[in-house]
Amino acid sequence: MKRIRLDIGALTASPANGGSFMFFLYREGMDKCLPVQLSPPDMHAVLSNFNQQEPHHTPTVHNLFVSTLQQFRIELLEVTVTRDDEHDCFACELLMFDGEKEVRRTSGFIDGVILAKIFACPIYTNEELMEKYASAIDIVSEKIVKKEIHLQKLKEELANAVAAEDYEKAAKINRAIEELNKENPE
Repeated sequence: MKRIRLDIGALTASPANGGSFMFFLYREGMDKCLPVQLSPPDMHAVLSNFNQQEPHHTPTVHNLFVSTLQQFRIELLEVTVTRDDEHDCFACELLMFDGEKEVRRTSGFIDGVILAKIFACPIYTNEELMEKYASAIDIVSEKIVKKEIHLQKLKEELANAVAAEDYEKAAKINRAIEELNKENPE
């Protein structure tokens, strides 16, 4: 079965149904996305782990897990999104390597995605899951996602410039962020 690489995409909130949250993983090429509904605690975990200026410094369960893996020299090589049809939910399979052998473990969906982001490892799924659960992306959505990805990269560059005390570069990056925030995706 063909594997498909996914990129972390957008996060949305809706006031409907008492407030629901959606997390989107985009297929490379940006033509389809895999929308996954999140519970409020999962949404909080995403926000706690994705909005950190300095990763690994906020005491979260994910950071504790990461530091433990690193202490024992265990790498997270990849994350594969799966579907547990019996429980009607998405999950993740983590592929880890300890220097001698590979080990696969199952995790909750959002835990796997958060760990993939922290370890900067690829996220995959299979073609069958994408065909069954993915949605097509329209041009406006694609522009919004590309803008968000660009904004995230600029924010990381800004944090690095400030940390390096290169305030002239930081000011330029900050102006670029402000200009990008003013743009309308349509």
